[in-house]
Amino acid sequence: MDIDDEATVRRSSIAPCVTCGLCGGILRDATTVSECLHSFCRKCIYEKLEDEDNKHCPTCSADLACDPKLREFENERAQMAAACERTRILEERLQREFEISQSTARILERIDAYIGRGQALEAENARLREALENERADKAAAFQRTRVLEGRLQTESERIQIESEIGQKVEAALSKLLQDYQDLVLQISVSSKELAMLRNSFDMLEKENTVYKKSRKKFMAY
Repeated sequence: MDIDDEATVRRSSIAPCVTCGLCGGILRDATTVSECLHSFCRKCIYEKLEDEDNKHCPTCSADLACDPKLREFENERAQMAAACERTRILEERLQREFEISQSTARILERIDAYIGRGQALEAENARLREALENERADKAAAFQRTRVLEGRLQTESERIQIESEIGQKVEAALSKLLQDYQDLVLQISVSSKELAMLRNSFDMLEKENTVYKKSRKKFMAY
């Protein structure tokens, strides 16, 4: 049961004591019927009885005869006034409690909304953290692959450098061999010419020797 229901129950339990059965409002100058002790506003009950020939209680229809006895007690009026004041204070307090409950309900709704928003933010943060961790893992894997590739590139560069140096050495050796070959060819050419000259000289000497031998034979024959 909420505060509004409690307020309704309390008003319903208090209303018969302080409510006029004719106008339905809070009793003013409360006047009580002696026969049945029902109370009404003084103005309301007098106007009601003046307009009727047969006098009856408006609440219970009790016969009031021709001359109803109405009691107007100062003590009762004071009690009624105090009851009215207490009722007013109670209604004000109930109204404040109702307003507080409404305000509390709105605050709770806002808190629930903030909690829901906080949970949504936590879920979003968790998703972002997971994405960040995945990105970091991808970057770490990419960095590792880059290091491996850099190592391979360094090894390949060193191999190419070594092959280049070997190629340069081979090229220099081939160039030297070519130069030596050309020098050898030149020397062979010169030697061939010298050999040809020697052969020519030898042939000439052979011819001269043959002539000499023939001349000597002739000379010896004489």
